[in-house]
Amino acid sequence: MATRDIASPAATGTQASYKYQTVMVVITSLVIAFLATDRLATGYIGPFLTQDLDLSATQLGLLYSAQAVTVAISGIAIGHFSDRTGMRKRLLVPLLAFCALAASATLLAEGYLQLMAVRVVMGAALGGLTPIVQSIVSAQSTPARLGFHIGIQTLLMFLISQMAGPLISTRVAAAFGWQATYAASAVPFVLLAVLVAILLRENPRVEAGGDGSDAAVRSLPASANHTIGLCVAISMGFMLWLVIHATFLSIFLVEVRGVTPTRAGEIMSVLGLAGAAGGLLLPLLSDRIGKRVTLLGGMLISTVVPLAVLFWTGSEWGLQVLLFVGWLSVGSLPLYAVLLPSSAVSPGRLGATIALITGSGEVVGGIGGPIIAGQLADRVGITWPFVFTLAMSAVCVLLAATLLKAKA
Repeated sequence: MATRDIASPAATGTQASYKYQTVMVVITSLVIAFLATDRLATGYIGPFLTQDLDLSATQLGLLYSAQAVTVAISGIAIGHFSDRTGMRKRLLVPLLAFCALAASATLLAEGYLQLMAVRVVMGAALGGLTPIVQSIVSAQSTPARLGFHIGIQTLLMFLISQMAGPLISTRVAAAFGWQATYAASAVPFVLLAVLVAILLRENPRVEAGGDGSDAAVRSLPASANHTIGLCVAISMGFMLWLVIHATFLSIFLVEVRGVTPTRAGEIMSVLGLAGAAGGLLLPLLSDRIGKRVTLLGGMLISTVVPLAVLFWTGSEWGLQVLLFVGWLSVGSLPLYAVLLPSSAVSPGRLGATIALITGSGEVVGGIGGPIIAGQLADRVGITWPFVFTLAMSAVCVLLAATLLKAKA
């Protein structure tokens, strides 16, 4: 009844539209939040995995990298397919169900190779979620509310995945084992599949095969291609920064700071609070001062995290404050991945464009980052991955400055 009115395509008027948009944003935000929680779980329970499975830092990094391969391939393939067919909701429901099955399969994993296989399959399911969800949000939001909706999405993502995620994941692993931590994500994926099927619409403004054609791609103006190219480069550098910190920070806290794995989870939970704050504030700020200058500010702030890890020798609470400040920069992610592309390409091309940007970040950052950082940690020392992330922050600052200077 009330739910049918909200979800009905026949609902008209500003009030009905805003009601539906609110429902749409909450559901899609939860999809992104639990996707991120599952992706980051390996880093949160890294100390349990290295101890129980006797893994090196390189092997732990490969666990994330292997999944990133299928995430990237799946994201690009499904993003293109959804653009050409106009299918969003009809793809999202089975993908969420597939995620639940893959998460449950972790209970059968007893060794490293079995876990690797399950996480690779999980990546194939997870990869398609981001381009579909972001296309839904972009197409079904009124232009004046898009920045606000992206901010809400990012806020919930970080509250759930990086604030609650490390607290809950480490406690579940301590009480029931690391398999249970991965398997627990099956429950929200099932519930979200049901909510998507009942409450969401297909994109009303995207037609099958519309702007996703090869001719439309070739007809993009040079300025749009330049913007997308710089966004791709920033995605690569920033994902190296993000994935390495998410994967190896808990190990650093245990080995260098001497804290317990659960205390490391408590310290890292501040990242979720910072990500939520940055994810809400930076997109909103971009509406006032511009997306490009806000992106440059975010990249500058990102340097604080590796600097704090490398040089702060004071109290744990002081480290948490510095990590909070630096992690505000993750609010830049929707700027280069969604908001800047949405102003450069048409809605029918947006899914593939988002998939290209996020997929490039996955290939370079998600695959290469953990391997590079694991090799550095094993061969030189656990602090060296953070020297590398500091260099990546500097590269992203230069790229963002180039994007700002190139603004027409």
